[in-house]
Amino acid sequence: MSRRTTNNKKNKKKVKRGRAVREKNAPEPSVNELLEAASAAMESLDVEKAYQTFCRAATLLEREENNSSTGTIGIDDNDTETKQKDLIHVLEKMGELQVSIGDQDLAKKHFLQSIQLLEERQQQQPNKSFYETQSNICFYIGQLSIEKEALEAYLRGIRSLEECIQLVMNEKNDDDMQDDTAADDVSTQPAQQQPSLLSSSSSSELHELRQKLSSAYCNLAELYLTDLCEEETAESDCEHYLEKALHLKDGDGEPLVDALQNMASLRLSQQDRQREAFPFILRAYEKQRVGSEALSTLVGLHRATTDGNNNKNNGNKEMIEDDDKNNGNNNNTIKEEGQAQELLEVEAANNLPEFEFRCQTAKLLLECAGLLSESENRQASSVSNNNYTNKNDFLSKAICVLGSLLAQNDEVIEIWFLTGCAFAAMVPPLTDTAKFYLERANQMLTDIQKALKEEFQYACDSEQEELDEQLEMNATQIHDVQSKLNELPTEVGDDHDIANDGIMMEED
Repeated sequence: MSRRTTNNKKNKKKVKRGRAVREKNAPEPSVNELLEAASAAMESLDVEKAYQTFCRAATLLEREENNSSTGTIGIDDNDTETKQKDLIHVLEKMGELQVSIGDQDLAKKHFLQSIQLLEERQQQQPNKSFYETQSNICFYIGQLSIEKEALEAYLRGIRSLEECIQLVMNEKNDDDMQDDTAADDVSTQPAQQQPSLLSSSSSSELHELRQKLSSAYCNLAELYLTDLCEEETAESDCEHYLEKALHLKDGDGEPLVDALQNMASLRLSQQDRQREAFPFILRAYEKQRVGSEALSTLVGLHRATTDGNNNKNNGNKEMIEDDDKNNGNNNNTIKEEGQAQELLEVEAANNLPEFEFRCQTAKLLLECAGLLSESENRQASSVSNNNYTNKNDFLSKAICVLGSLLAQNDEVIEIWFLTGCAFAAMVPPLTDTAKFYLERANQMLTDIQKALKEEFQYACDSEQEELDEQLEMNATQIHDVQSKLNELPTEVGDDHDIANDGIMMEED
Protein backbone atom coordinates (compact mmCIF):
# COMPACT_ATOMS: atom_id res chain seq x y z
CA MET A 1 0.00 0.00 0.00
CA SER A 2 1.40 3.40 -0.94
CA ARG A 3 2.26 6.04 1.64
CA ARG A 4 -0.22 8.40 -0.03
CA THR A 5 -3.10 5.96 0.48
CA THR A 6 -2.14 5.50 4.12
CA ASN A 7 -2.06 9.24 4.67
CA ASN A 8 -5.51 9.63 3.07
CA LYS A 9 -6.97 7.08 5.50
CA LYS A 10 -5.38 8.88 8.43
CA ASN A 11 -6.78 12.18 7.22
CA LYS A 12 -10.27 10.67 6.90
CA LYS A 13 -10.04 9.35 10.46
CA LYS A 14 -9.04 12.82 11.65
CA VAL A 15 -12.01 14.36 9.84
CA LYS A 16 -14.42 11.85 11.40
CA ARG A 17 -12.85 12.38 14.83
CA GLY A 18 -13.13 16.13 14.34
CA ARG A 19 -16.80 15.87 13.42
CA ALA A 20 -17.50 13.73 16.48
CA VAL A 21 -15.78 16.28 18.72
CA ARG A 22 -17.75 19.14 17.17
CA GLU A 23 -21.03 17.21 17.56
CA LYS A 24 -20.15 16.41 21.16
CA ASN A 25 -19.26 20.03 21.90
CA ALA A 26 -22.29 21.41 19.98
CA PRO A 27 -24.71 23.27 22.25
CA GLU A 28 -27.83 21.36 23.23
CA PRO A 29 -30.92 22.71 21.43
CA SER A 30 -33.27 24.79 23.53
CA VAL A 31 -36.80 23.77 24.41
CA ASN A 32 -38.24 26.22 21.88
CA GLU A 33 -36.02 24.82 19.13
CA LEU A 34 -37.09 21.27 19.98
CA LEU A 35 -40.76 22.25 20.00
CA GLU A 36 -40.41 23.93 16.61
CA ALA A 37 -38.62 20.86 15.21
CA ALA A 38 -41.30 18.55 16.61
CA SER A 39 -44.09 20.66 15.12
CA ALA A 40 -42.32 20.63 11.75
CA ALA A 41 -42.04 16.84 11.92
CA MET A 42 -45.76 16.58 12.69
CA GLU A 43 -46.61 18.75 9.69
CA SER A 44 -44.52 16.46 7.47
CA LEU A 45 -46.29 13.41 9.04
CA ASP A 46 -43.03 12.04 10.46
CA VAL A 47 -44.61 10.67 13.64
CA GLU A 48 -41.52 8.86 14.93
CA LYS A 49 -39.28 11.91 14.60
CA ALA A 50 -41.92 14.16 16.16
CA TYR A 51 -42.34 11.81 19.12
CA GLN A 52 -38.59 11.46 19.74
CA THR A 53 -38.15 15.24 19.56
CA PHE A 54 -40.98 15.79 22.03
CA CYS A 55 -39.34 13.19 24.31
CA ARG A 56 -36.09 15.21 24.26
CA ALA A 57 -38.04 18.37 25.04
CA ALA A 58 -39.81 16.62 27.95
CA THR A 59 -36.51 15.40 29.38
CA LEU A 60 -35.02 18.89 29.17
CA LEU A 61 -38.09 20.47 30.75
CA GLU A 62 -38.14 17.94 33.59
CA ARG A 63 -34.47 18.62 34.27
CA GLU A 64 -35.08 22.38 34.36
CA GLU A 65 -38.10 21.88 36.61
CA ASN A 66 -35.98 19.84 39.04
CA ASN A 67 -33.39 22.62 39.05
CA SER A 68 -36.06 25.17 39.90
CA SER A 69 -37.42 23.02 42.74
CA THR A 70 -33.94 22.81 44.31
CA GLY A 71 -33.69 26.62 44.30
CA THR A 72 -31.19 27.02 41.47
CA ILE A 73 -30.21 30.67 41.05
CA GLY A 74 -31.46 32.47 37.98
CA ILE A 75 -34.83 30.76 37.71
CA ASP A 76 -37.85 32.87 38.72
CA ASP A 77 -41.42 31.79 39.37
CA ASN A 78 -42.71 33.02 36.01
CA ASP A 79 -40.07 31.02 34.18
CA THR A 80 -40.94 27.93 36.21
CA GLU A 81 -44.63 28.30 35.45
CA THR A 82 -43.88 28.64 31.73
CA LYS A 83 -41.77 25.50 31.71
CA GLN A 84 -44.42 23.53 33.59
CA LYS A 85 -47.00 24.69 31.06
CA ASP A 86 -44.70 23.63 28.21
CA LEU A 87 -44.18 20.21 29.80
CA ILE A 88 -47.95 19.66 30.06
CA HIS A 89 -48.30 20.64 26.40
CA VAL A 90 -45.46 18.29 25.38
CA LEU A 91 -46.92 15.33 27.27
CA GLU A 92 -50.31 15.99 25.69
CA LYS A 93 -48.75 16.01 22.20
CA MET A 94 -46.85 12.80 22.98
CA GLY A 95 -50.13 11.19 23.94
CA GLU A 96 -51.79 12.33 20.70
CA LEU A 97 -48.92 10.90 18.64
CA GLN A 98 -49.16 7.54 20.40
CA VAL A 99 -52.89 7.47 19.70
CA SER A 100 -52.15 8.01 15.99
CA ILE A 101 -49.89 4.94 15.86
CA GLY A 102 -52.20 2.77 17.98
CA ASP A 103 -50.29 2.55 21.28
CA GLN A 104 -53.20 3.43 23.53
CA ASP A 105 -51.55 2.33 26.78
CA LEU A 106 -48.56 4.64 26.34
CA ALA A 107 -50.85 7.43 25.14
CA LYS A 108 -52.97 7.08 28.25
CA LYS A 109 -49.85 7.17 30.44
CA HIS A 110 -48.77 10.48 28.90
CA PHE A 111 -52.24 11.98 29.33
CA LEU A 112 -52.39 10.95 32.99
CA GLN A 113 -48.94 12.48 33.58
CA SER A 114 -50.03 15.74 31.97
CA ILE A 115 -53.23 16.02 33.98
CA GLN A 116 -51.33 15.29 37.22
CA LEU A 117 -48.86 18.08 36.44
CA LEU A 118 -51.70 20.39 35.49
CA GLU A 119 -53.39 19.97 38.85
CA GLU A 120 -50.10 20.27 40.78
CA ARG A 121 -49.24 23.50 38.96
CA GLN A 122 -52.61 25.12 39.57
CA GLN A 123 -52.17 26.39 43.12
CA GLN A 124 -54.09 29.65 42.66
CA GLN A 125 -57.69 30.04 41.53
CA PRO A 126 -58.12 27.89 38.37
CA ASN A 127 -58.56 29.99 35.24
CA LYS A 128 -60.18 29.48 31.86
CA SER A 129 -57.05 27.95 30.31
CA PHE A 130 -56.77 25.45 33.15
CA TYR A 131 -60.34 24.21 32.77
CA GLU A 132 -60.16 23.95 28.97
CA THR A 133 -56.86 22.04 29.01
CA GLN A 134 -58.10 19.75 31.77
CA SER A 135 -61.30 18.96 29.86
CA ASN A 136 -59.38 18.15 26.65
CA ILE A 137 -57.10 15.71 28.46
CA CYS A 138 -60.00 14.09 30.33
CA PHE A 139 -61.83 13.52 27.04
CA TYR A 140 -58.72 11.89 25.59
CA ILE A 141 -58.56 9.57 28.60
CA GLY A 142 -62.26 8.81 28.24
CA GLN A 143 -61.80 7.78 24.61
CA LEU A 144 -58.98 5.42 25.61
CA SER A 145 -60.88 3.88 28.53
CA ILE A 146 -63.89 1.60 28.93
CA GLU A 147 -66.93 1.31 31.15
CA LYS A 148 -66.76 3.07 34.56
CA GLU A 149 -63.29 4.48 33.98
CA ALA A 150 -64.43 6.10 30.73
CA LEU A 151 -67.57 7.40 32.44
CA GLU A 152 -65.57 9.08 35.22
CA ALA A 153 -63.16 10.65 32.74
CA TYR A 154 -65.97 12.07 30.59
CA LEU A 155 -67.88 13.43 33.61
CA ARG A 156 -64.74 15.06 34.93
CA GLY A 157 -64.03 16.61 31.54
CA ILE A 158 -67.62 17.86 31.22
CA ARG A 159 -67.45 19.53 34.64
CA SER A 160 -64.23 21.30 33.64
CA LEU A 161 -65.68 22.41 30.31
CA GLU A 162 -68.84 23.73 31.98
CA GLU A 163 -66.66 25.75 34.37
CA CYS A 164 -64.69 27.08 31.39
CA ILE A 165 -67.89 28.10 29.58
CA GLN A 166 -69.14 29.88 32.70
CA LEU A 167 -65.90 31.89 32.96
CA VAL A 168 -66.10 32.86 29.28
CA MET A 169 -69.73 33.93 29.72
CA ASN A 170 -68.75 36.06 32.73
CA GLU A 171 -65.99 37.70 30.69
CA LYS A 172 -68.39 38.32 27.82
CA ASN A 173 -70.97 39.88 30.15
CA ASP A 174 -68.29 42.15 31.62
CA ASP A 175 -67.20 43.20 28.12
CA ASP A 176 -70.80 43.89 27.12
CA MET A 177 -71.31 46.05 30.23
CA GLN A 178 -68.15 48.02 29.46
CA ASP A 179 -69.27 48.48 25.86
CA ASP A 180 -72.69 49.69 27.00
CA THR A 181 -71.07 52.20 29.35
CA ALA A 182 -68.66 53.40 26.69
CA ALA A 183 -71.44 53.60 24.11
CA ASP A 184 -73.03 56.51 26.00
CA ASP A 185 -70.08 58.71 25.02
CA VAL A 186 -69.36 57.15 21.65
CA SER A 187 -70.55 60.16 19.65
CA THR A 188 -67.93 62.40 21.28
CA GLN A 189 -65.00 60.10 20.42
CA PRO A 190 -63.01 59.91 17.18
CA ALA A 191 -64.03 56.98 14.96
CA GLN A 192 -60.79 55.09 15.56
CA GLN A 193 -61.34 55.25 19.36
CA GLN A 194 -64.96 54.16 19.39
CA PRO A 195 -65.54 50.91 21.36
CA SER A 196 -66.67 47.77 19.64
CA LEU A 197 -70.22 46.94 20.66
CA LEU A 198 -69.84 43.32 19.56
CA SER A 199 -67.36 41.02 21.30
CA SER A 200 -67.15 38.67 18.32
CA SER A 201 -64.06 36.86 19.61
CA SER A 202 -65.82 35.94 22.87
CA SER A 203 -68.90 34.78 20.96
CA SER A 204 -66.76 32.62 18.67
CA GLU A 205 -64.92 31.10 21.62
CA LEU A 206 -68.19 30.42 23.41
CA HIS A 207 -69.64 28.73 20.32
CA GLU A 208 -66.57 26.50 19.96
CA LEU A 209 -66.70 25.47 23.62
CA ARG A 210 -70.39 24.61 23.34
CA GLN A 211 -69.61 22.44 20.32
CA LYS A 212 -67.07 20.55 22.42
CA LEU A 213 -69.59 20.18 25.23
CA SER A 214 -72.23 18.82 22.84
CA SER A 215 -69.76 16.24 21.53
CA ALA A 216 -68.84 15.27 25.08
CA TYR A 217 -72.50 14.72 26.01
CA CYS A 218 -72.92 12.59 22.88
CA ASN A 219 -69.84 10.49 23.71
CA LEU A 220 -71.23 9.96 27.18
CA ALA A 221 -74.62 8.95 25.77
CA GLU A 222 -72.95 6.55 23.32
CA LEU A 223 -71.15 4.95 26.25
CA TYR A 224 -74.55 3.99 27.67
CA LEU A 225 -75.45 2.45 24.31
CA THR A 226 -72.29 0.30 24.29
CA ASP A 227 -70.05 -0.37 27.32
CA LEU A 228 -72.66 0.51 29.94
CA CYS A 229 -75.75 -0.78 28.14
CA GLU A 230 -76.36 -3.36 30.89
CA GLU A 231 -76.74 -0.68 33.58
CA GLU A 232 -80.25 -0.43 35.01
CA THR A 233 -80.57 3.24 34.14
CA ALA A 234 -78.65 3.05 30.85
CA GLU A 235 -81.55 4.12 28.64
CA SER A 236 -82.69 7.01 30.81
CA ASP A 237 -79.12 8.22 31.38
CA CYS A 238 -78.42 8.06 27.65
CA GLU A 239 -81.52 10.12 26.90
CA HIS A 240 -80.68 12.58 29.68
CA TYR A 241 -77.29 13.46 28.21
CA LEU A 242 -78.63 13.63 24.66
CA GLU A 243 -81.31 16.07 25.81
CA LYS A 244 -78.56 18.22 27.32
CA ALA A 245 -76.67 18.08 24.01
CA LEU A 246 -79.80 19.08 22.08
CA HIS A 247 -80.16 22.22 24.21
CA LEU A 248 -76.80 23.49 22.92
CA LYS A 249 -77.47 25.38 19.69
CA ASP A 250 -75.35 25.71 16.56
CA GLY A 251 -74.90 28.93 14.60
CA ASP A 252 -78.14 28.29 12.70
CA GLY A 253 -80.16 28.00 15.91
CA GLU A 254 -80.47 24.23 15.49
CA PRO A 255 -78.84 21.62 17.74
CA LEU A 256 -75.44 20.38 16.59
CA VAL A 257 -75.38 17.59 14.05
CA ASP A 258 -73.89 14.98 16.39
CA ALA A 259 -76.66 15.56 18.96
CA LEU A 260 -79.37 15.13 16.31
CA GLN A 261 -77.80 11.99 14.87
CA ASN A 262 -77.20 10.35 18.22
CA MET A 263 -80.81 10.98 19.25
CA ALA A 264 -81.96 9.37 16.00
CA SER A 265 -79.76 6.36 16.78
CA LEU A 266 -81.25 6.09 20.27
CA ARG A 267 -84.82 6.26 18.99
CA LEU A 268 -84.15 3.54 16.41
CA SER A 269 -82.90 1.29 19.21
CA GLN A 270 -86.20 1.74 21.08
CA GLN A 271 -88.72 -0.58 19.45
CA ASP A 272 -91.76 1.44 20.48
CA ARG A 273 -90.30 4.81 19.44
CA GLN A 274 -88.49 4.09 16.17
CA ARG A 275 -90.62 6.46 14.07
CA GLU A 276 -89.52 9.32 16.35
CA ALA A 277 -86.06 8.97 14.80
CA PHE A 278 -87.31 10.38 11.48
CA PRO A 279 -87.26 14.12 12.28
CA PHE A 280 -83.89 13.88 14.05
CA ILE A 281 -82.04 12.15 11.21
CA LEU A 282 -83.66 14.43 8.63
CA ARG A 283 -82.48 17.50 10.55
CA ALA A 284 -79.01 15.96 10.83
CA TYR A 285 -78.99 15.35 7.07
CA GLU A 286 -80.11 18.92 6.32
CA LYS A 287 -77.01 20.25 8.11
CA GLN A 288 -74.87 18.16 5.72
CA ARG A 289 -77.00 18.54 2.59
CA VAL A 290 -75.22 21.32 0.68
CA GLY A 291 -71.75 19.81 1.10
CA SER A 292 -72.98 16.29 0.36
CA GLU A 293 -74.74 17.39 -2.81
CA ALA A 294 -71.64 19.24 -4.00
CA LEU A 295 -69.40 16.19 -3.53
CA SER A 296 -71.87 13.59 -4.77
CA THR A 297 -72.16 15.51 -8.03
CA LEU A 298 -68.48 14.75 -8.67
CA VAL A 299 -69.21 11.01 -8.88
CA GLY A 300 -72.42 11.29 -10.88
CA LEU A 301 -74.84 11.20 -7.95
CA HIS A 302 -76.73 14.25 -6.82
CA ARG A 303 -80.13 15.16 -5.54
CA ALA A 304 -82.59 16.52 -8.04
CA THR A 305 -85.12 19.15 -7.08
CA THR A 306 -88.80 18.36 -6.75
CA ASP A 307 -91.15 18.99 -9.65
CA GLY A 308 -92.37 22.13 -7.93
CA ASN A 309 -88.87 23.51 -7.55
CA ASN A 310 -88.05 22.52 -11.12
CA ASN A 311 -91.05 24.47 -12.36
CA LYS A 312 -90.06 27.40 -10.22
CA ASN A 313 -86.50 27.30 -11.54
CA ASN A 314 -87.77 27.07 -15.10
CA GLY A 315 -89.93 30.12 -14.52
CA ASN A 316 -86.98 32.01 -13.10
CA LYS A 317 -84.90 30.96 -16.08
CA GLU A 318 -87.50 32.36 -18.50
CA MET A 319 -87.60 35.62 -16.57
CA ILE A 320 -83.82 35.87 -16.67
CA GLU A 321 -83.77 35.19 -20.41
CA ASP A 322 -86.32 37.96 -20.96
CA ASP A 323 -84.30 40.33 -18.83
CA ASP A 324 -81.13 39.44 -20.72
CA LYS A 325 -82.71 40.71 -23.92
CA ASN A 326 -83.37 44.04 -22.25
CA ASN A 327 -80.32 44.30 -20.04
CA GLY A 328 -76.91 42.77 -20.75
CA ASN A 329 -75.76 43.38 -17.19
CA ASN A 330 -77.84 40.42 -16.00
CA ASN A 331 -75.23 38.05 -17.46
CA ASN A 332 -72.70 39.42 -15.00
CA THR A 333 -75.22 39.14 -12.18
CA ILE A 334 -75.92 35.51 -13.01
CA LYS A 335 -72.20 34.78 -13.20
CA GLU A 336 -71.57 36.39 -9.83
CA GLU A 337 -74.43 34.46 -8.27
CA GLY A 338 -73.04 31.23 -9.72
CA GLN A 339 -69.59 31.98 -8.30
CA ALA A 340 -71.09 32.77 -4.90
CA GLN A 341 -73.02 29.50 -4.94
CA GLU A 342 -69.87 27.60 -5.89
CA LEU A 343 -67.94 29.16 -3.00
CA LEU A 344 -70.79 28.26 -0.65
CA GLU A 345 -70.71 24.64 -1.82
CA VAL A 346 -66.92 24.42 -1.47
CA GLU A 347 -67.10 25.79 2.08
CA ALA A 348 -69.93 23.40 2.95
CA ALA A 349 -67.99 20.43 1.54
CA ASN A 350 -64.91 21.40 3.56
CA ASN A 351 -66.98 21.64 6.75
CA LEU A 352 -68.70 18.26 6.41
CA PRO A 353 -68.47 15.85 9.36
CA GLU A 354 -65.87 13.07 9.32
CA PHE A 355 -66.11 10.10 6.94
CA GLU A 356 -67.28 7.60 9.58
CA PHE A 357 -69.90 9.99 10.91
CA ARG A 358 -71.43 10.48 7.46
CA CYS A 359 -71.33 6.75 6.83
CA GLN A 360 -73.45 6.36 9.96
CA THR A 361 -75.78 9.09 8.68
CA ALA A 362 -76.38 7.07 5.51
CA LYS A 363 -76.99 3.87 7.49
CA LEU A 364 -79.57 5.57 9.73
CA LEU A 365 -81.36 7.01 6.69
CA LEU A 366 -81.46 3.53 5.15
CA GLU A 367 -82.77 2.08 8.40
CA CYS A 368 -85.53 4.70 8.53
CA ALA A 369 -86.45 3.88 4.92
CA GLY A 370 -86.72 0.23 5.88
CA LEU A 371 -89.35 1.07 8.49
CA LEU A 372 -91.73 2.39 5.84
CA SER A 373 -93.88 -0.14 4.05
CA GLU A 374 -94.75 0.11 0.36
CA SER A 375 -98.32 1.14 1.21
CA GLU A 376 -97.03 4.00 3.34
CA ASN A 377 -94.68 4.97 0.53
CA ARG A 378 -97.55 5.19 -1.97
CA GLN A 379 -99.63 7.15 0.52
CA ALA A 380 -96.82 9.62 1.12
CA SER A 381 -96.21 10.02 -2.61
CA SER A 382 -99.86 10.99 -3.15
CA VAL A 383 -99.81 13.66 -0.43
CA SER A 384 -98.79 17.14 -1.57
CA ASN A 385 -97.32 18.03 1.83
CA ASN A 386 -93.59 18.69 1.59
CA ASN A 387 -93.16 17.73 5.26
CA TYR A 388 -94.40 14.20 4.54
CA THR A 389 -91.32 12.08 3.87
CA ASN A 390 -91.67 8.83 1.95
CA LYS A 391 -89.33 5.86 1.63
CA ASN A 392 -87.73 7.09 -1.60
CA ASP A 393 -86.95 10.44 0.00
CA PHE A 394 -84.99 8.74 2.78
CA LEU A 395 -83.20 6.60 0.20
CA SER A 396 -82.35 9.55 -2.03
CA LYS A 397 -80.86 11.39 0.92
CA ALA A 398 -78.83 8.30 1.87
CA ILE A 399 -77.52 8.01 -1.70
CA CYS A 400 -76.53 11.67 -1.65
CA VAL A 401 -74.47 11.14 1.51
CA LEU A 402 -72.97 7.93 0.11
CA GLY A 403 -72.06 9.82 -3.06
CA SER A 404 -70.12 12.34 -0.99
CA LEU A 405 -68.24 9.44 0.62
CA LEU A 406 -67.41 7.90 -2.77
CA ALA A 407 -66.07 11.28 -3.89
CA GLN A 408 -63.82 11.34 -0.85
CA ASN A 409 -62.67 7.70 -1.03
CA ASP A 410 -63.89 5.23 -3.66
CA GLU A 411 -61.96 2.27 -2.23
CA VAL A 412 -64.27 1.56 0.71
CA ILE A 413 -66.26 -1.53 -0.28
CA GLU A 414 -69.02 -0.93 2.26
CA ILE A 415 -69.96 2.35 0.56
CA TRP A 416 -70.42 0.65 -2.82
CA PHE A 417 -72.51 -2.06 -1.17
CA LEU A 418 -74.73 0.39 0.71
CA THR A 419 -75.26 2.48 -2.42
CA GLY A 420 -76.36 -0.63 -4.33
CA CYS A 421 -78.73 -1.57 -1.50
CA ALA A 422 -80.24 1.92 -1.53
CA PHE A 423 -80.99 1.81 -5.26
CA ALA A 424 -82.41 -1.71 -4.91
CA ALA A 425 -84.76 -0.54 -2.15
CA MET A 426 -86.28 2.27 -4.23
CA VAL A 427 -89.95 1.96 -5.18
CA PRO A 428 -89.85 0.75 -7.87
CA PRO A 429 -86.32 -0.68 -7.56
CA LEU A 430 -83.67 0.80 -9.88
CA THR A 431 -82.25 -2.54 -10.85
CA ASP A 432 -79.58 -1.56 -13.36
CA THR A 433 -78.07 1.05 -11.09
CA ALA A 434 -78.22 -1.21 -8.03
CA LYS A 435 -76.56 -4.00 -10.00
CA PHE A 436 -73.72 -1.69 -11.07
CA TYR A 437 -72.79 -0.78 -7.47
CA LEU A 438 -73.28 -4.26 -6.05
CA GLU A 439 -71.18 -5.88 -8.78
CA ARG A 440 -68.43 -3.35 -8.13
CA ALA A 441 -68.45 -4.27 -4.44
CA ASN A 442 -68.43 -7.97 -5.36
CA GLN A 443 -65.44 -7.50 -7.69
CA MET A 444 -63.47 -5.60 -5.03
CA LEU A 445 -64.12 -8.38 -2.50
CA THR A 446 -63.12 -11.05 -5.04
CA ASP A 447 -59.83 -9.23 -5.70
CA ILE A 448 -59.13 -9.16 -1.96
CA GLN A 449 -59.95 -12.87 -1.68
CA LYS A 450 -57.48 -13.67 -4.48
CA ALA A 451 -54.73 -11.61 -2.81
CA LEU A 452 -55.35 -13.27 0.58
CA LYS A 453 -55.14 -16.76 -0.94
CA GLU A 454 -51.83 -15.93 -2.63
CA GLU A 455 -50.47 -14.54 0.61
CA PHE A 456 -51.64 -17.64 2.48
CA GLN A 457 -49.40 -19.91 0.38
CA TYR A 458 -46.21 -18.25 1.64
CA ALA A 459 -47.28 -17.45 5.20
CA CYS A 460 -46.01 -19.14 8.36
CA ASP A 461 -48.35 -20.99 10.72
CA SER A 462 -49.10 -18.00 12.97
CA GLU A 463 -49.79 -15.78 9.95
CA GLN A 464 -52.01 -18.43 8.36
CA GLU A 465 -54.29 -18.35 11.41
CA GLU A 466 -54.91 -14.63 10.94
CA LEU A 467 -55.32 -15.03 7.19
CA ASP A 468 -57.87 -17.80 7.78
CA GLU A 469 -59.99 -15.37 9.81
CA GLN A 470 -59.71 -12.73 7.10
CA LEU A 471 -60.68 -15.22 4.39
CA GLU A 472 -63.67 -16.36 6.42
CA MET A 473 -64.85 -12.78 6.89
CA ASN A 474 -64.26 -12.10 3.20
CA ALA A 475 -66.32 -15.13 2.19
CA THR A 476 -69.20 -13.92 4.40
CA GLN A 477 -69.08 -10.49 2.78
CA ILE A 478 -69.07 -11.97 -0.73
CA HIS A 479 -72.08 -14.15 0.22
CA ASP A 480 -73.97 -11.07 1.48
CA VAL A 481 -73.31 -9.14 -1.73
CA GLN A 482 -74.26 -12.07 -3.98
CA SER A 483 -77.44 -12.62 -1.98
CA LYS A 484 -78.39 -9.01 -2.51
CA LEU A 485 -77.67 -9.38 -6.25
CA ASN A 486 -79.88 -12.48 -6.39
CA GLU A 487 -82.72 -10.56 -4.75
CA LEU A 488 -82.81 -7.99 -7.57
CA PRO A 489 -85.86 -8.27 -9.86
CA THR A 490 -85.24 -10.23 -13.04
CA GLU A 491 -87.03 -7.58 -15.08
CA VAL A 492 -84.83 -4.52 -15.47
CA GLY A 493 -86.57 -1.31 -14.46
CA ASP A 494 -86.36 1.98 -16.27
CA ASP A 495 -83.53 3.80 -14.50
CA HIS A 496 -84.37 6.95 -16.41
CA ASP A 497 -87.20 7.42 -13.91
CA ILE A 498 -84.57 7.92 -11.24
CA ALA A 499 -84.84 11.69 -11.55
CA ASN A 500 -88.44 11.53 -10.42
CA ASP A 501 -87.31 9.97 -7.14
CA GLY A 502 -84.81 12.69 -6.38
CA ILE A 503 -81.59 11.06 -7.62
CA MET A 504 -79.86 11.47 -10.95
CA MET A 505 -77.26 9.07 -12.28
CA GLU A 506 -74.72 10.44 -14.73
CA GLU A 507 -72.76 8.06 -16.92
CA ASP A 508 -69.03 8.68 -17.20
